[in-house]
Order: sequence, then structure tokens, then C-alpha cells
Amino acid sequence: MPKPDVVLGEKGRVGMLRGFESMARLLALTLGPVGGKIVNARDMTTNPEILTDGATIVRRIIQLPDRVEDVGAMMMRHLVWHMREEVGDGSATAAVLALAVAREMQRMIAAGANAMMLKRGIEKATEVALKALDEMAIPLEGEERIAAVATAAIGDAEIGRLLGEIYDVLGPVASVVIEPYVSTTHDRVYHQGARFRGSYVSPYLITDQTRRVAVLEQPYVLVGDLNFETAESMQHALEVVYRAGGKSVFIICRIVSDKAIGVMVANNERGTIRSCATNLKPVGDLRRGTIENIALLTGGRPLSDRTGHSPEGITLEDFGRADRVISTADYFMIIGGHGDKAAMNERVKKLRQRARETHDKEERETLRELITHFSAGVAELRIGALTSQERNALRELAEQAMKTVVAGMESGIVPGGGAAYLACIPAVEATPVEDEDEAIGVRILARALEEPMRCIAQNSGAYPPVVIADARRAGPGYGFDVRTQQIVDMIAEGIADPTMIVKRALQQAVSGALMLLTTDALVLHRKPQESMSP
Repeated sequence: MPKPDVVLGEKGRVGMLRGFESMARLLALTLGPVGGKIVNARDMTTNPEILTDGATIVRRIIQLPDRVEDVGAMMMRHLVWHMREEVGDGSATAAVLALAVAREMQRMIAAGANAMMLKRGIEKATEVALKALDEMAIPLEGEERIAAVATAAIGDAEIGRLLGEIYDVLGPVASVVIEPYVSTTHDRVYHQGARFRGSYVSPYLITDQTRRVAVLEQPYVLVGDLNFETAESMQHALEVVYRAGGKSVFIICRIVSDKAIGVMVANNERGTIRSCATNLKPVGDLRRGTIENIALLTGGRPLSDRTGHSPEGITLEDFGRADRVISTADYFMIIGGHGDKAAMNERVKKLRQRARETHDKEERETLRELITHFSAGVAELRIGALTSQERNALRELAEQAMKTVVAGMESGIVPGGGAAYLACIPAVEATPVEDEDEAIGVRILARALEEPMRCIAQNSGAYPPVVIADARRAGPGYGFDVRTQQIVDMIAEGIADPTMIVKRALQQAVSGALMLLTTDALVLHRKPQESMSP
């Protein structure tokens, strides 16, 4: 069993940097459209695993032999996985940037520079670079441009093409459902309406036994976190609609008792008033937001027993309207809601604003799902492969591409292939500083911003110094197209990255490198605490 230890100062930083560098150099091989593949041979009894995704690669590495180096490697592992979880792409870029900053910073510290003043200079330069990236961003619009961004994220042109069409047809708030199936091709299908995760409360409410769905035409829609526990509570809700001349009712609630279901089934059989009840699968903030969205879509009111509402107190004003509702065992769809368009647009605007401002990964995912409720329709992306392993892998790629496209539509796009970072260098070099060590910090970041394009050029067999010089000479927005081995206008050639991902990669890289190089003491435990998260 290893002994506990404390490693101080330079010894600890240099050791951690070696582990940091080991991980980053591995990921650098995968950067760019012709990046290399990493083969993971777990043991002699299974086939080797071929990996190209940076986040997956780091998850396969759980420990380095040297304990000090292992700390640096795990810092890089956490940085890279956090990028994947938050924005879906940019893992290898963040690793390359982080290593460039850390390596140059350590060299300057060894030469006598003050680490904290270097840190201040790098942070100032980072703020300037982030502002420059915002200024050069343009909207992500058009099928070809969206497809190019999706393809660049995952390297699958066919999935990229389909996503380009889907988001061009349905718009930035598109609701996309991925459905793997046995085939050698991919496809897409469009459905009308907004789709929500939920299921009918009883199969006795099904109207189409062949397709196992419940379909209601021109229904009154009631949505709320309510419990229909008695036959009288359900009878009251149905009578309210019946007295108003309604022919069908769709109820979205928490619980419906067997007695209440019996009332619905009896009315369905007599043809007095058709009805169906469904529950919602989301929980927490997503559930509350979904209830509010459905109320807005249909023109009803969001009800909850926590705010004093009860099934016995329901009035006609609590109901919304829709042209059609379809409910299955996995989801339900509302088609042609009668809600106020202006109110829905304002809701989407506020949700988008919150999604742009938050740094919490779970909150951003919740907000994005709430935004898709206001899509013009639902797209079903059918991922085809012959084996379940292939289908699962392609499903993960498609989800990653969707995250990237959504990020691009939220924040705009900038020239890809490291060209955006290269275009920031003049602004970074002009960052005002207070002393020489801060100026060195600024130069460290300016040099690091060249690194992504250097790696892409090197992976394609080109000579990096010549590529960087030619790209800078051509002007802002120009970069290296590895397919043609030419310096081109990256946006014009469809080579672009979402602004949000480019910015987050830089922020994560700088944060990780500064944490590494400003650590003065490293405590090594006998039995380190284990975690399932990278």
C-alpha cells in the first residue's frame, strides 16, 4: 500500500505537468478532421477498442504509475470530461490549449517570473480573447452551414446532413428524437405538434388498439400537478367540459385512481364525452417548466395542489384547447394548441436568455428541453446500424452533434480549425498590463492561441510554422483546410465552430493550467477517495 506523502513546490508542479502533458499529447493526436485514432487494448480476450473522441479516451485512463504525475493526468481528465458534459464538443481543443499555457507558464516560472503575476496577465488576456470571439461571431443559419457544423463535431457526414435539414426545417427550437433501428442507412421523419415525455394512465383509454394509441380530436386540455383520487373529482372535470359543449377532454396530471379511470372508461364507452389522462415523466424543475409550457401552448392554466388548486375546484377557464392530441405508452403529442403566440414567443425569449447566462450544465439541459416544446414540429432521427453496439455508438454521436448545433444556434459560430483563436491574437497582444510579468502572461496566451491550428496542421502532415504564418498573413478568419492543404476563408468553406464551445474550451483550458501551475503543495493520501465522475 502506498505511503501518504506531501510534495512541495517545484517538484510537485513539474511532476503534475508531466502527467498533464501525457494526457494532452494523447488527445492532440485526435484533433482535426484527419486526426488519428487511439486503440485501447483492455486485455487479450476482447477485441481492441478504436477511439477518436477525446472525452471517451480520457475515461479509459484511470491511473498513471507515478502518483504525482497521476494527479496532473486526472486534472486533465476532469477538464476534458467537463467540456464534453457541458457543451458536447471541444474536448481535444481544450486539452491542447491547456497544455500550451501550462508548458509556457512553467518555463517562465523556472526562469524567475512571479507565478501570480503571470496568472493575472493570462486572465486579462483571456478576457480580451473572449470579447474578440463574441465580436467575430455570426448567426448559424442555413441547411449547409448547420450540416457543416454537425459534421465537423462528429465526423459523420450523413448524420450531419440530416441534422442540417432538420434544424433548417424546424428552426432553432427543434424537438429531435433519436430512434435507433436495424438498417444500413439513416433517415428522418417529421411529425406535427409538440412532443412530451409521458404515458396514458391506463390501456383501457386507448382509442386505436392496432397502434396502441389514444387520439382525441378538438379536446379541452387540463394540465397540473393534481391527484384525481375519487370518482367525483373526475366526474366534475368531465361535467365542466360537457356543459360547455365539449366532446373530448385530455388531462395531464400526477395520479388518477382506479375509480377515476372507471368514470373515464364508462363515459368513453357510452360516447357521452371522450377522455384520456396521462402522466408526465420529467421531475423537478423540468416537470414544473413543462406544465407551464403546456398551459401556454393550449391557453390553459398551470394547476398545482401546492398552490391551493384541487380537482373539485376546476372551472372552464382552467382548460386550454388543441386541435388534436395523441398519447402513447412513451409520450404524448399536442397538435395545434390554441395558446397566445405572443406569450409563447416571450417565454422562449426568456428561456433562451437564461440558457445563455447559466454555467450550470444540468440547468442548461433543462432549459434547452423546455425550449424545444415550442418547436414547429417533432423530428425523428432514425439511426441505422446492424448491431446494437453500432447503434448505441451512433446514437451517442448524434446526441453530441445535436448539442453542438444547439450551442451554435444559441451563440453563433466563428471560423473553425483554430482560425478564430488565431484572429484573436492581435487583440490579445494589445492587452494593457501593469508590469513585465503580466506582459509575459499575455504573450503566453497569445502563443497558446496558435496551438490548435498547429496540431491540426501537424496531424495532416503539413509543416505547422508555415501554416500559421500563411494563415496570419491571409487575414482574420483564414485557416488551414486539411482536405485541400490550402489556406482558405473558413466560414466561406463551411468550416466553423460554435462560439460557445470555442469560448468554453479557452476558459476551461486557462482555468486548468492556472490551477496546475499555482499549486504549491500536493497531498498524497494512502487511500485516495474514489469517484465515478472523471
